[in-house]
Amino acid sequence: MLLLYAVLIGLAVGLASGGRLSALGTVHIRFWSVALAGLLLQALLFSSALAASVGELGPPLYVVSTAAVLMALIVNVRLPGFWLIALGAACNFGAIVVNGGQMPASPEAVAILSGSPVLPTTGFSNSIVATGATQLGFLGDVFALPRPFPLANVFSLGDVLIGIGGALFVIRSMHAGGVSPERRPVPASARRRSFAAGQSVRAEHG
Repeated sequence: MLLLYAVLIGLAVGLASGGRLSALGTVHIRFWSVALAGLLLQALLFSSALAASVGELGPPLYVVSTAAVLMALIVNVRLPGFWLIALGAACNFGAIVVNGGQMPASPEAVAILSGSPVLPTTGFSNSIVATGATQLGFLGDVFALPRPFPLANVFSLGDVLIGIGGALFVIRSMHAGGVSPERRPVPASARRRSFAAGQSVRAEHG
């Protein structure tokens, strides 16, 4: 939810500052399929059809899918903004794990969103309302984007970090061409220096 807003802001800022949309197509993200699989599993897990029948498997499946996404983010941490995205995802993952595989949401944030501090659910939900027994509650969903905003929902500090990192990634990639550090071409001057050094070594041992 928040990430979509961040990406749109990043695109707007990137274009306004002279960036190119086509540059985003050159981005090389490793293990993107792992992250996509984790997100797809979550989308299925939170669908009403599966949520009503998943039962006790819900929390561990949520933890596994979140761990898969986090792993893919860490692998790409050298990309612009990804260290913030990975940090935010790690904050969310920590809050989920210590609270039994569900993300705690503050009653105040839930009330802002729905008018009631109770989360309606007919099956597995990735969220639970925080109580006195909640651990790392400050990393839970303590903020809310209320209606009538599109995609109104509760969100966490981790989500804020993910959003900022996502916007930075889009902006910097639009300007830099989005080439990951390990795949950036070697400048011609560096290639010439390397070639000259190689020639010198060969001459000494010739």
